[in-house]
Amino acid sequence: MKKLTTILLIVSLLALFTECTKSKPETKAPPAQYVAETDSALFAKTISMADVYYYKGSDSILPSSAASAHKAFFRVRFNTIAKNALTDNGKLPAGNTFPVGSLIVKELHSNAAGTGLIGYAVMEKLPDDPNASEQWVWAEYFSTTTPRGILVGGKGSECVNCHSTDSRDRVRLFNLFP
Repeated sequence: MKKLTTILLIVSLLALFTECTKSKPETKAPPAQYVAETDSALFAKTISMADVYYYKGSDSILPSSAASAHKAFFRVRFNTIAKNALTDNGKLPAGNTFPVGSLIVKELHSNAAGTGLIGYAVMEKLPDDPNASEQWVWAEYFSTTTPRGILVGGKGSECVNCHSTDSRDRVRLFNLFP
């Protein structure tokens, strides 16, 4: 009986050892955590925006609309991603949306001469960003040198209501300035 118990113990240990040494399936690392847009990063993109396209191809400073909450004069520029969504007449077709990564910057000016840049209103299409509202990250910077004003952490609370009145992915420019 002692011999049988020893054999069973050895067989059990071998079975346990074999099970423990079997190769286990690889586990994939979890996806990287999404890094939320920050005001410093968005502001840096805003002021250093390369390859800009101005609304309708014109860098003219325009008088603002009475329906706009922004300053007296402005001009709007698009990054390449946003520009590629525009049609030949320089607008996003009604009912269409901008692709992820689109950046739209409304330069806010105090005069029509373009010598009074005082800030920026910014929309960046980042639907997965925790600061996004209605698929956009929103900010309005009341400075040309530092990101202060309506910040991305506000999730567009001061922007979305007015911008929800538009059928062109929340960009009011196309209807207010056809």
